[in-house]
Amino acid sequence: MKGQRQTHSQHRSRVPKGAPMSRSEADVQDLRMMERCLELARQGVKQGELPFGAVIAFRGQVIAEATNHVSSECDVTRHAELVALSEAQKILRQKRLPDCTLYSIVEPCPMCSFPAREARIGRVVFAISSPIMGGFSRWDVLSDNSLSSKLPEVFGPAPEIVSGLLSQRAEQVWRDWNPLAWRFMRRRGCFGRAAEPTSCHAGAPRPTFSWNALADILAAPALSVSNVFLRRRADSNTISDLDKPGV
Repeated sequence: MKGQRQTHSQHRSRVPKGAPMSRSEADVQDLRMMERCLELARQGVKQGELPFGAVIAFRGQVIAEATNHVSSECDVTRHAELVALSEAQKILRQKRLPDCTLYSIVEPCPMCSFPAREARIGRVVFAISSPIMGGFSRWDVLSDNSLSSKLPEVFGPAPEIVSGLLSQRAEQVWRDWNPLAWRFMRRRGCFGRAAEPTSCHAGAPRPTFSWNALADILAAPALSVSNVFLRRRADSNTISDLDKPGV
């Protein structure tokens, strides 16, 4: 690691060729890589960043990894996924990474998802879903086949999606960062509930409950009492005016 920048690499050549891993081997590697994302997120918090962490891996080998650099570099585009993806392309000296997997503690946003599609990332694995800002469950960038069918020169096939991996532990990382902020974001529906890992599903269910509606319901009794008070006060003022001479 160089200074405070949480980027890391273990390859400095093109992605090697070889036999694909078995399903059980892939599951083990997915767990190991997500563990690393959680650790990166914790490291990012210590550097004043939000708890995000991302890894680009090839068959169990870390190509690049990163935390958010948004606060440290005063750059809102420096999301962990983008930093790791950019680093991996430079290390491997190639733009297309079809045999690589992008791991992230939180579902990549659209800004991160479009470059992942353009880099032709083969798999995307995340722990916590993002029903409001997610590039899969909300905006459908990662699984949109029309990108590759209409612009095959630019975008690769939709990657395999694995969601919910180590989601409870990922939630704990966020809770440890700021319990109040985590609870607030969860209530607003910014993050999905912990779930069992799911592969290749069409999209996470979106929250239908409106917290604004709940606030209106809770505020209704207070507003009603206030209106009654104002009406009585107005009536009282009218009676007082009638008692005045000349009225």
